[in-house]
Amino acid sequence: RIIGTDNSAEFVTTSSMSPLLLLVQWVHEERAHGCAFANGAVLGTAGPAGEVRTRMLGVHFDAQGVPRFHTTPGSRKAMDLTSNTRGSLTFAFQNSRRSVSLQGWVEPLSPAALSADWALLEADFRRSYLVFGPVSGKPLDNVDDLDAARHALALDAEHAVPPSFVGFKFAFVDRVAFYAVGHEAFAQHTIYSRSSQSDDSAVQAVVP
Repeated sequence: RIIGTDNSAEFVTTSSMSPLLLLVQWVHEERAHGCAFANGAVLGTAGPAGEVRTRMLGVHFDAQGVPRFHTTPGSRKAMDLTSNTRGSLTFAFQNSRRSVSLQGWVEPLSPAALSADWALLEADFRRSYLVFGPVSGKPLDNVDDLDAARHALALDAEHAVPPSFVGFKFAFVDRVAFYAVGHEAFAQHTIYSRSSQSDDSAVQAVVP
């Protein structure tokens, strides 16, 4: 449920939808505006010394709009999220002049979820992942070495999910901020917030 704290007609229309499903809708609308990577977002994590670390990645959503993403076990994001499960995502929808930022707690994807996601990937990408996944982030002397390793893969090797394919989902999102620049004098900035003790989200329009 959504608890509205602003009575404007436009705000009520926005708040009638789950914030995560609204995010998914904005992703689809950005793609309709011509962005091929509308599901690309900046993931923010905290390193072992508390330093903020960010990187771009592709985000996917389940039927409820819960965001998830994939990586390799040795990546900095995987190591960060293992020790500190707080994370954030920021989407920059430049074609539609919007942005969405969310924050919350993440948890690893189950083997069943990873298997289902792996099967959805294109076969060519899965074959490439079998090569780069285990060594992602390591120094590269010659890109031809990757091509050679890919050609050496056994036929149908891409059917099995490799140990290097892991992922995370946002188990609980406590804040989602929507920002939209329209034709009015001021942009619209709307924040949804939720506590771990409540099933309800409070929604508030704020000064842009």
